[in-house]
Amino acid sequence: MARRDDTSCAGIGCVGYLLLNLVVIVGGLLATPVLIPDLMARQDPPVRVEGPGAWAILYGIPVVVALAVTALAGRGTAGFVWWRFLARAALLLAVVAGAVLYTGHRVEDIESWNARGALTSGAAGLAALAVYLGVRRWDRTRGARPRAGEIWLAMVPLREDPSRHLRHYCVVLAAGLGRAEVAQITTKDKDGRRDHVRLPNDGWDEVSGRPHWVEIGHEPRVVPYRKFLASRPQGRCPDAVWSQLRSRRPASARSSVPASRLWGRIRRI
Repeated sequence: MARRDDTSCAGIGCVGYLLLNLVVIVGGLLATPVLIPDLMARQDPPVRVEGPGAWAILYGIPVVVALAVTALAGRGTAGFVWWRFLARAALLLAVVAGAVLYTGHRVEDIESWNARGALTSGAAGLAALAVYLGVRRWDRTRGARPRAGEIWLAMVPLREDPSRHLRHYCVVLAAGLGRAEVAQITTKDKDGRRDHVRLPNDGWDEVSGRPHWVEIGHEPRVVPYRKFLASRPQGRCPDAVWSQLRSRRPASARSSVPASRLWGRIRRI
């Protein structure tokens, strides 16, 4: 038992050491525009960064690193929104710049460049880590809003008793304010029935290998967003099935316009 505890402590220590080094390395890259000119100025004789190409490289390195950290932080979220991605990268650069300037002011009296560089890199890395964790927490808490044509896991109400809900995959037919209209997916054999169609596994279920059917031609089931059980969709409904779902929706459902689409129409008027 003692050996197991020692091994666990050693493993935790190794992970902590590697994480610390990663934070310092990433921070050093983000702080390149400050660290490199400072190092060059301390040479004998002093050297200066000259030319737009050299400055472009110095400032390009932190931009590339910020984009990479932002992409890593946002992995697993549904859809790519370019303005949100760039805004997060800009936020990361701004927070890191603030941390570097503050740390530089605090360590300006330290003679050793190595010590100053390590402290500055550490501060930049910790700032980047804070933004990374903040973005991950925001995405995990907020989740992704279901969109029409996506397959999600949710608590779907029973058709015969809407007060009861069962865990099912479903196809989102329309998304509105606070809720979505869905068609339930089942693994029960529905071949030969006109109210269900076979749903291929391509694009959303690459693991189970089980056949699926989705209800069609029924009134959509309404599921509040809080009843969706994942932070991102399982995948997209295959095009052929999606076309059938759209064409065979009941007339009452087709005539109703989701609030999000209605607002888009109003804005275009």
